[in-house]
Amino acid sequence: AREAELTADHLVGANLAGHDSHGVGMVPRYVNSLLADELKLNQTATIVTDAGSLVTVDGRRGMGQSVTHQAMAVAIERARTHGVCVLGLKNSHHLGRVGHWAEQAIAAGMASIHFTNAVSNPPMVAPYGGTRGRFLTNPFTVGIPRRGAEPIVLDFATSAIAQGKVRVAYNKKVKVPPGSLLDGNGVPTEDPSVMFEPPPAERGALRPFAAHKGYALAMVCELLGAALTGGETTQPGNMTMKYGIWNNMLAIVFDPQRLGTGERFEQEARAFVQW
Repeated sequence: AREAELTADHLVGANLAGHDSHGVGMVPRYVNSLLADELKLNQTATIVTDAGSLVTVDGRRGMGQSVTHQAMAVAIERARTHGVCVLGLKNSHHLGRVGHWAEQAIAAGMASIHFTNAVSNPPMVAPYGGTRGRFLTNPFTVGIPRRGAEPIVLDFATSAIAQGKVRVAYNKKVKVPPGSLLDGNGVPTEDPSVMFEPPPAERGALRPFAAHKGYALAMVCELLGAALTGGETTQPGNMTMKYGIWNNMLAIVFDPQRLGTGERFEQEARAFVQW
């Protein structure tokens, strides 16, 4: 029941936040992954490496909205004790909108930085200068709490747009923004059907945001979020799933008050945001 509640709240919250790509439209994918014996329900996230302020957690292919909540709770508790926690989460099923996990940290008074990769079949994002998918949308996320004010939450895909937003555009039969996609011949296009209708050999690809800079950040998310945490990177031997989406995440969660700059931070942040 708790897993169902966490998942439902997360998906509906994504829709209400304006991110339909990560909302209830994911449910058919989750159900198909479950029926294909890829997604595992009712998993307890397991600590596999414990060095106090450094923790590695195995999500055991469990429902991402549940096992990531569990992992972040561990990281927040350790950050309260040590001031900081470096969390490696591996083998989670699709963990949804990563900003949600920054918001979990913010609710506990913590700041956080997240490097996340995703592994699915097929890869959807082409490297800068390339034409074929080699990785997924590998988001980068930061959450910064502010006392008595709205927090700062940065959460974006390293592709020009999230793959789910291409799916939303395809279902609505509308174009995607210029610069977002390449067709199967490597030609820029605004037609989302190039990601869904052609046979695999002719499928298009998303482009990284900000040219080489987005590509470089996507690589960092792959290496820090997956390889360093003991998870799987996007490469042929790891893309054996039919419907599943595996996420791995490196999160740095820390108590900003323990830096001893609390009042100064609040003053500077307020002045900078107003400016």
